[in-house]
Amino acid sequence: MQVYLGTMGWSYGFWPIYDNTASRDYLSRYSENFNSVEVNSTFYRIPRKSSVENWRTQTPEGFIFSVKIPQSISHRSGLNYDPEILDAFLDHIKPFTGKLGPLLLQLPPRLTPEHSDQLSILLSQLQDYNVAVEFRQKDWFKPETYQMLRTHNAALVYVEHPWQPSEEIETSDFTYVRLEGDRRKVDGEKGVSELDRTQDNERWAKKIHESEKTTYLYVSKYYSGYPPADINQIKAKLEALKKT
Repeated sequence: MQVYLGTMGWSYGFWPIYDNTASRDYLSRYSENFNSVEVNSTFYRIPRKSSVENWRTQTPEGFIFSVKIPQSISHRSGLNYDPEILDAFLDHIKPFTGKLGPLLLQLPPRLTPEHSDQLSILLSQLQDYNVAVEFRQKDWFKPETYQMLRTHNAALVYVEHPWQPSEEIETSDFTYVRLEGDRRKVDGEKGVSELDRTQDNERWAKKIHESEKTTYLYVSKYYSGYPPADINQIKAKLEALKKT
C-alpha cells in the first residue's frame, strides 16, 4: 500500500512554503515537502509536452502527478467529445511516464446516468490508465454505476464538500479522495489556516491507515485555507498510527 498526499495545484505564491522562492522553482520546493500533486490546469487546456517534461524533471523519483482530464472532454454535452482531443491529451502527458498517477474525470452536474453508455466507452478508451471519476449529480450513486466502475477498475472519487453528493464505495484497487471544503466560509488566499480541520484530518488519516489500498488524497485551498498544513497534519497522524 502506498499513500500519496498533496494539494490541488501548487502555484500559490502566497503560501509560506514558498517564502524567498522564485515562481519557476515552486514545484521543486513543493516536491521537497509532498510526494504528489493534482494537476488542475489540464482541465482548462491540454499542456505542452515541454511543460510536462519540465514538471517531471523538477520532481524527485517517486513523486506522482494525478492529472485532471480536460473539460473539452468531460464537459461536452452527453460526453460526445472529439476523439482527437482525447488522443492529443494522452499524447501530451506521455512525458509523465513513471510519475503519472490517476486521471481525474470530473463530470458536470448536468450529466445524468442516461449517458452511462458513453461514460463506459470513455473508460474503455482509458483502460491503460488508472481513472478516478467524480460525479456531481446524485442520481449516479447507485449499484449500476458502481458495477460499471468496477468493470473498468475506475475509482469512485470520495469528496468532502458541503453540498456536493458523495459516497465512500470501493470500486477499484485504489482510493481517490478530494477534500474540497466550502468557499463560502474560506477565502483560501491568505496563506493561513482559516478553519480548524484537525478532527477531519485525523478521521481521514485513520481511514487511510485502515485501508489496504493505495490512496491518493488531495486538499483544496478552500478546505481550511492552507492545504500544506492539512497535509502535514494528516502525515503526522499517519506516522503516529503506524507506531501504535
